[in-house]
Amino acid sequence: MSRFARHLQDVTISNPFPGLPRLEAMIGRTIVSRIGSNESMAIAQHTVSQLWGEALYELARLYPDPYAAAVRERATALNGVAAANVVVDAGADSLIALFLRARVSPGDVVVCTAGTYPTFRYFAEGVGARIVEVAYAETEGVLHNDLPALARAAREHDAALLYLANPDNPTGTFQQQDAIRTLQSQLPADCLLLLDEAYIDFCADSERQGVLPGTARLRTLSKAHGLAGLRVGYAIAPQEWIAKTDQIRTQFAVSSVAQAAAVAALDDPGCSARLIADTLQLRDALAAALLQNGLQLLPSHTNFVAIVYPDADSALARQKTLLAQGIAVHRPPHPSMQHVLRVTAHPDALQKTVLETLAGA
Repeated sequence: MSRFARHLQDVTISNPFPGLPRLEAMIGRTIVSRIGSNESMAIAQHTVSQLWGEALYELARLYPDPYAAAVRERATALNGVAAANVVVDAGADSLIALFLRARVSPGDVVVCTAGTYPTFRYFAEGVGARIVEVAYAETEGVLHNDLPALARAAREHDAALLYLANPDNPTGTFQQQDAIRTLQSQLPADCLLLLDEAYIDFCADSERQGVLPGTARLRTLSKAHGLAGLRVGYAIAPQEWIAKTDQIRTQFAVSSVAQAAAVAALDDPGCSARLIADTLQLRDALAAALLQNGLQLLPSHTNFVAIVYPDADSALARQKTLLAQGIAVHRPPHPSMQHVLRVTAHPDALQKTVLETLAGA
């Protein structure tokens, strides 16, 4: 039996507004008049319809499906899992917060890598967790998640949850699924592995498939589907975790517009394939240009390149020079990673002035 946060362990919470799609399934027919939902009636020449058209206005006017069933259906097919193994929420960040709420009680220990995606720590602090950080390992100059050390820390502290970004953000390094399975098998029985796979679409298809025991795999449509502004993501997890997170999730968090866009994107895999191919081509071109300028890079399995400088001051100086030009690159906030700059694979990054500034020319 899965271990949830203490106040959720023996409680089942019922959603008072499960939405019209579930009502239609229950009664076996289509709802033709929505006069119980207290939505606004349609009016002619609404501001939204004039700016963006009637189709978007109609989506914006009506409440969304709380369970995003159409998105779930496509996510199940894409990943070779059952609908009971998928939950949809407003992007990977919301999913991080959701699984922390489901598993962690105030005072529980969570484990992560020092300097990894900082939003995890932000949400973990919000649920009252005690955070134990493990340093990146370095092999031949490459920073990467230290899986044995993470497992050891989880056991030593009897952690409720271990967070791992894979591919990692901000380093861009990647651990294959066999290594992830080994890591999970070494965790305490009650420890949930929260596997943030926001960049997994840039890896091999075989690495994306299936449900992993004791693991919540987080996905986003922001990177490889071009929908960052609409906030759509989903998690793949054992059925009991999906059932529990569905009980506590903000039910209308993913808007009708976002759900419709997600369905359209997932129904056209060729569009995502083109975006991924173009991104990888740009990433490789950016990496080659940076190497030609004498910079030290980490191997990337994402849509960005991480540059390692000798010290934090060197990275900060280049970041400030670019900011003065109105160009934003990311320097991780964690003290252990402030000697790194993360640069997105984008045509702007290949501009001569940008490359020269990053090289300190």
